[in-house]
Amino acid sequence: MKKLTIYITILLLVLFSFVTTKQIYAAGRNVIYFKETTCMVCQELAGYPDGIGGDYHPELDYIKIMEDQGITVEVHDILNSSYDNDLFKAYNDSYGISISAAVVPIIFVGNQYFNNIGDIQDAVNDNTIYDLSESTLKDIILIEGGAFDDLKGFAGYIAVLGAGLLDGVNPCAIAMLLMFVSLLGFTEKKKILILVSITYIFALFVSYLLIGIGLLNILNNYAAQAEILNNVINWFIFILVSFLFILNIYDFIVTRNEDYAKVKNQLPKWVQKYNKAIIKRFTNLINNEDNKKGIAIVLVLTFILGLTLSVTELVCTGQIYVAIVNTVRYEDTGYAYFLLLSYNVMFVIPLIIIAVVAIRGKGVVSTSNFIREHLHIIKLLNALLFLVIAVYFYFRIF
Repeated sequence: MKKLTIYITILLLVLFSFVTTKQIYAAGRNVIYFKETTCMVCQELAGYPDGIGGDYHPELDYIKIMEDQGITVEVHDILNSSYDNDLFKAYNDSYGISISAAVVPIIFVGNQYFNNIGDIQDAVNDNTIYDLSESTLKDIILIEGGAFDDLKGFAGYIAVLGAGLLDGVNPCAIAMLLMFVSLLGFTEKKKILILVSITYIFALFVSYLLIGIGLLNILNNYAAQAEILNNVINWFIFILVSFLFILNIYDFIVTRNEDYAKVKNQLPKWVQKYNKAIIKRFTNLINNEDNKKGIAIVLVLTFILGLTLSVTELVCTGQIYVAIVNTVRYEDTGYAYFLLLSYNVMFVIPLIIIAVVAIRGKGVVSTSNFIREHLHIIKLLNALLFLVIAVYFYFRIF
């Protein structure tokens, strides 16, 4: 326990250690414009009222209109690079905009800013931005590489991998896997059992990856463009992970005392019963189909089972995942996808190992007992992870 405390302390010190500052100055008839590639409102300001795939209308391009007025428009896409993202945060901080209220599109000019499409268009049309551009932009302090603001650093990437690995040893996912393996009675050939188990796990991987990408795209398209929605999401995640931290601390205490009946953070009983019924139905079908049509149909049915259970397990396994998705959305799109891919690879690694061990070695019962005996450690690690995520969103909100 003392070693674990030391490791956690070192990790937190590393997270806060990658911060450097420098002063940025901007003067003259300049404005700073921040946008996002996926932002529909930003596309409208750029003269694409129907999105990038629509027709371009130069008369609606307000960036071009400002440049025609003699204003130098410095454009930054916050999904383009970590520097643009850091610069966006620095300007918001200098102009008194909280991180949770920072949205695009936004134009900084003089000592003011405009972050509503109607306000931006009106300010361009009535020459307000032109007049303000004579004033110098506020000085900013650029913080580069902050671990809580940028996951491109080594510490941030390792944190995402660790979260995926920890989610992979979630008792909910492991319990369903072990039950599935125990009910496969159609063959005693271990190689086929391993193949079927890997197919099941691969289905979970594909499903969770697609769910994460879908959620990420929704947040990028809507939350980043609506201040109220952005605030609501950040507050929701902060409250949720704070509650889950307390819940997992409680579970750590009761599981350490081997009072497993009192565990709170688990799938609801009706979901557990529903999942068990689905597994039994599918495994019976798999056992019957093997004798008729071979292993191919068995693998297809197994894949469908994995997709089905991945949705029902989200109540439990999705707790960490949703928080991570809402964290990586502040990165550029390509890197955010890479983080989700990395997270889900780590998520399935423990399941693969447990499946192989259960089939080739100790068996389902002994593997299940091993997980139960170490459940208090899993609960403690989950609690610490939720604490770190809560701190992360605390800084985003305040």
